[in-house]
Parts: sequence; C-alpha cells; structure tokens
Amino acid sequence: MELQLELIPFHYYNTLGFDVELIDYIDHVDDSIVLEKIKPLYKDGGRPPADPRTYFRMHYLYFTMPEISSFRELCRQLKEPKNQAWRNFIGTPNIKDVPVHSSLSHFRKYVTPELFYEILFDLIRQALKLDNFLQPALSGIDSRPVYALVNGYKKKRCHCKNQETCDCEKTYSDPDAKVGIQRNKANQNKFFIGYRKHSIVCQTPSGPIVLLSIILPPDTADIDVLLPLVEKLNQIGDLKVDYLAADLGYFSAEDQAASLIEHDVAVVTEIKKNTVIPETCSPEGMPECAEGHKLLFDGFDKDTYTSWFRGDESKCMACPLQATCDKQFGFSFEENPFFHGPVPQGSELQKEMLRFRKQVELSFAHESNQLDSVLRHKKVPVKTTERVQSFFIMRDLFRLIERMIQHVRDTILPENHVEVIKALQIQQVEQLSLPIAG
Repeated sequence: MELQLELIPFHYYNTLGFDVELIDYIDHVDDSIVLEKIKPLYKDGGRPPADPRTYFRMHYLYFTMPEISSFRELCRQLKEPKNQAWRNFIGTPNIKDVPVHSSLSHFRKYVTPELFYEILFDLIRQALKLDNFLQPALSGIDSRPVYALVNGYKKKRCHCKNQETCDCEKTYSDPDAKVGIQRNKANQNKFFIGYRKHSIVCQTPSGPIVLLSIILPPDTADIDVLLPLVEKLNQIGDLKVDYLAADLGYFSAEDQAASLIEHDVAVVTEIKKNTVIPETCSPEGMPECAEGHKLLFDGFDKDTYTSWFRGDESKCMACPLQATCDKQFGFSFEENPFFHGPVPQGSELQKEMLRFRKQVELSFAHESNQLDSVLRHKKVPVKTTERVQSFFIMRDLFRLIERMIQHVRDTILPENHVEVIKALQIQQVEQLSLPIAG
C-alpha cells in the first residue's frame, strides 16, 4: 500500500488539502447513485444544472465538520480562498461556482425522502461488502425525541380578520410539530415540541449504528411503527435481520406474529406485568411440563411455526410420569407469540439480546450529544415532517459513511495510512518554505 501511495501523483493529495477524511471518501465511497437517482429530476433545456453530488458532498461537510454550524456558514467558508480543498472535493474549484445556501434547501425539497432512502440503501449494500462490518442478524429498535425549531406557544396563522373568534387551528411556526412526552430525566422537561425518530440499529465492531429511521409525530404509539420499519428494512434487499430486540413500547402479539410470519423477522421483547401467562408456563414465562419442571428449548420450526421444548434429563429421572411422558413438547407460535416464539422468555439468549438493546439506548444518547455541533440546542434546523425526514436520512447515511471509512482504515489500509499522508503534507510545506534562489 505504501508503494501505491508513492505511485499516485503528489497533486492528487494536494488538491484535497491532504485531508484524510476527504481523500478516503473519494477513494472508498461510491456516491454515483446520487447522480443516477437525482439527475432525472432535472428538466431538459436551459442552463446546465450543477452536479447533484456537489450538493450531496456539501451536506457531508455540514454534518461531519464540527466548525460548520449552519448552511450559511458552510457556503461562506466554501467561498474563502483558503478552503480550495473543500471546493475541489465538492467539484466546484472556482469560487464563483459555489452554490448559495438556499440551493441546499431546494435540493432537500425536490429530492424526496424516498429518493434519499434509495441512496441510503445503496450505501448500506456497499457497507455489507466490507468484511465483518455490519452485523445485522441481531438488531435493535428504539425511538428518541427530535426537538423542532419553534419558539413560544401555539398561534393562529390564518388570514381571518378576527383570529380571536375564528375556528382555525393554532399551530407552531413548524406546522407539523406537536407536543410529546419524554422520559423524566434530571434537568429535563417532561414535555417537548417536535417529532419522534424511530430507528433500527445494528451491531458493528465499533458499536451500534443506525441503519434507517422514520420520523413521525411524537404522539404516535411505538407499536404502530414496528411493521412499517420492518417493511422498510426489507426494501434494502441484501440485508437480513433475524432478530429485532425491542422494549415494551413495541409489545403486541398481532404485530410480533405478523413480523415473523410475513417478514421473517423475530421481534424479541420482555413481557408486561399484567400479561396473562399460560397455564403451561412458569411465572417467568418459561414452559413447564405437567409436573412443574422447566423445559429446555429445543429449536423453532419455521415451517409450522412451532416452538419445541424437551424435558430436563436430570428432572426426568425421578419423575413419576417418566413412563408415559414423550419428553418432547410443541407449542404453537401463532396461538401465543409472546411465550412460544423463536427466543423463549427468560432464556439466556433473550437476556443477551435485551442487553444489546441497552447498547442501542446508549448509542442514541451519543448521537444526541453529537448533534450539538450540528443542531444548535439540539433543534433540527428544518421544518415540516417531510424535510425533517430527509434531514435525518442524510444524517444517518453520513454517519454510516464515516464508520465505513474508519472500518476500511482499521482492516484494509496500512496502520500508518494517516501518518503517510500527513508526512506528505509536511513535505509540501517544507518545499514551499524553501527560500527562492536569487
């Protein structure tokens, strides 16, 4: 790899300012899907349009560069002479060609969330080709609040002459934002104004990462989002999730059964305190034989949706029913999904899956803290559900790109990859610092 670095022209790194993040993006991320999906939106005739990858990479800079706090600030810095490397990265070497900040808003407006999803799914398929990166067999599902960019109380924004007596509905400055309830935490209000982000998260060697998200009003019940998220997950194609660990907000017999039967995804949850436990199960939800001995899980038959258990030999030896007992017990998943699913209640396998869900919660907290550098006071800088959805799809896909690049560095590139590029930068600085012979 060092030889390869030497063979590459020196100006290749110089044009990107020896910025390792930009260089590795160009070398290891294929964003041609952006041009393929968005170019058909342009009308024929008139002035040649800008390359959509320019706007896409501008958003990459916005989400990944901590010194950029707004889209206006992004455009201002791109027009500074010292940031030639950024202009080369987005494909507009000439300062006059740098798009204005309003064009970024138009880009997100006309590129619908469905198109952004297709771009995200293509990047996920790229990530799946990296060895030992995405580990989606066990994934988690959770939600977190998204704070809208609103101030003050609701107001009537109608054009009626007398707003005090008209029947028009009061709205916030973001018409889709609503009041939601969040968990009680220290120094945090119980209520918030905005949306709720529901996400599916999978494992990677460096920790959980969000695969995809759906933005919905904060008063939407978690269980109403389970099947739409699973259906969206199946659109990726090459991705296979076997188990989906969830909290009690996604506790529903009908939806858990539909998820496994229709989408081949087993949803794993605990049981609520008021759940009616079958007579054949212990108070913890584990199946028992007629003598009250806990049974051992013996597999799940997906053809018949039957959960099989066998007797414990240490208990069967002294059982008075040993001669008449078959020692094999089958329970129908469709009759009781909570207790007779692919993952038995109270088993070590279930406990391990639920521990992963705790990591998902920590990942969400980490994401929320990271957003401080992008979302001032953690408020999303766009309004309406569709634009907020597009914004967070881009946020998820750029985090995925960052983790892909880091994984490539850790597993494929030489250990001194970053140091070599920095050494080239120092070499250039020394050459430019040499006095010119008189």
